[in-house]
Amino acid sequence: MGIEVKNITKQFGSFYALNDVSLCIQSGELFALLGPSGSGKTTLLRIIAGLEEPSGSSGEILFAGENVEAQRVGDRGVGFVFQHYALFRHMTVFDNIAFGLRIRPRRSRPGKAVIREKVMELLHLIQLDNLADRYPHQLSGGQRQRVALARALAVEPKVLLLDEPFGALDAKVRQELRSWLRRLHDEVHLTSVFVTHDQDEALELADRVAVMNAGRIEQVGTPDEVFHNPATEFVMHFLGSVNQFHGRLEKGKLQIGTYEYEYDWDAFSSVKIEDDLASIFVRPHDLALSLFPEDGSSSIRANVVKIHSAGARVRVEMQTAETQDVLVAEISHQEYRDLHLEHGENIFVTPRNLRVFGSSSLTNSDSQSFRPRKAK
Repeated sequence: MGIEVKNITKQFGSFYALNDVSLCIQSGELFALLGPSGSGKTTLLRIIAGLEEPSGSSGEILFAGENVEAQRVGDRGVGFVFQHYALFRHMTVFDNIAFGLRIRPRRSRPGKAVIREKVMELLHLIQLDNLADRYPHQLSGGQRQRVALARALAVEPKVLLLDEPFGALDAKVRQELRSWLRRLHDEVHLTSVFVTHDQDEALELADRVAVMNAGRIEQVGTPDEVFHNPATEFVMHFLGSVNQFHGRLEKGKLQIGTYEYEYDWDAFSSVKIEDDLASIFVRPHDLALSLFPEDGSSSIRANVVKIHSAGARVRVEMQTAETQDVLVAEISHQEYRDLHLEHGENIFVTPRNLRVFGSSSLTNSDSQSFRPRKAK
């Protein structure tokens, strides 16, 4: 079942938690609301669920084309999973999952045998078949969250809403549950919306992501689209580490300090630039390092400040010789061994896949990326 949000605004006093937000979530999609604290993502989720109301007469919430704003929470057919499980401590795992079925009105309440069969199916689905008689305090955090998810699924909701579902868990368990939730979603194909501030979580799990900031949606797209083609400076900054330069655009040339790069001017015809100034960004993995300059005018001289070699890739922190800017590069362990890098060593840095934004606004959606050609 698809969900459509139209022009929703939510105010708390003079503070706009949501400011004219519109969004379309496709049927059967696993959709992420991603953003920092205070961006409005949880407020939007609660409005979809019916736990909060939009301010004034703003906007509409539609489920499969039907406006559900006048419907109570219990009538919307929503399953909700909270960050801190919200399990009943005095009930067993079985009874927690069965709870929503047992409290239905008598005319729609399933029989005991049907409830038992449904709960056992869900226990198998969440891979906790042998823990039906345990109490929440006897479970790990990851197991409790799976029980909370099974309880939400027991009532056969039309949509599943998850508010920071793995936020209270440690890193290893979070990683395990991400993979598990993705596999589960691929089995049940239920329209699901989850809130997270964890970029890796959103990019790994979701079919599509809405990046939120200050009550607005900055960009909606697939994980590949929002990461590799960020629409705004905020999205570029928020989705992973980034190096930033301040430069100047002239027809045919991009200048960073005394370093010049040629580029295809036609590709930049839509970028809004004020006084030719631009913000230039490059990801750490798009900085190429060498012991000798590729070209005297296109490789930036820098000094190695710190090396972090523990992990899947090696992080090299550097300071540019001309402007004293701090840059961070990520290289493979093989590259690190080939370069024989040491603290204090001079190195040459060549940026690849630069992304340029006009300097006028953090929400300029007309950015461009390019591979610079060496200046002649």
